[in-house]
Amino acid sequence: MRCALSLCLCFASLLAACAPEGSSAYVSAVGLLDSECKSSADATEFLAAGLYDIAQGYDYKSGRDSRGCMKSYYMQLLINSNLKANARDATGRAEPNVLQIHEAEIRLIDVQQQADIPFGDTLPNPFRVKTNGTLAPTTGRDPSKLSVPIETIPAAYKAELGDYVGEQIIAEVQIFGTTIGDVDIDFKPFSFPISICRGCLTACLSDFPEGATEEDIFGDECNDNSASDGRICLDRNCPAGPGE
Repeated sequence: MRCALSLCLCFASLLAACAPEGSSAYVSAVGLLDSECKSSADATEFLAAGLYDIAQGYDYKSGRDSRGCMKSYYMQLLINSNLKANARDATGRAEPNVLQIHEAEIRLIDVQQQADIPFGDTLPNPFRVKTNGTLAPTTGRDPSKLSVPIETIPAAYKAELGDYVGEQIIAEVQIFGTTIGDVDIDFKPFSFPISICRGCLTACLSDFPEGATEEDIFGDECNDNSASDGRICLDRNCPAGPGE
């Protein structure tokens, strides 16, 4: 743990000046995206498990793949901070317990083998991704909350998950943050099951009635083309079927 004060002053005022580690901040749930493709910290409904379509894009008539649905899988993590406000207005001291989220470590686990999924030499597992978010300290008994997007399965990993179609994998995510007072906060790892499918959430425009628009297809659903958690990817690069 780091503190901006000198060693003796930091030790003497540790409880007052430096944020505690451990259970001071934690992940509690995975949120849903609304029709505007946003996730709110005030959400009341959460995902119990994820669903990720690893198809690159597929034309059911020609039976060929394209790359129109090469999207990463994101988790919308609900982050909580119980750090208390500790500013000193009399001295003009900035609030030290503002928590800034900056990074996450992802570990993709084979449920059956209870081991890290091998992705070859070029794709590490575990790996780290950048993210960002700022949590103000709480002023009461309820924690301060923030929804943070985490790129949990990058698109480059999709092609390596073919053996898991019809099964679940586990994404273990550990968040890292630092307070304005220069205290590192390492979150406890958060585990989340994700079912893998191929083609269950992808579609071509030609699969819909002639004249259908994207507005007709998506309606009031999020049209982020993610092919995950119930949201389809409308592949704009589908090859034409035989005879077309």
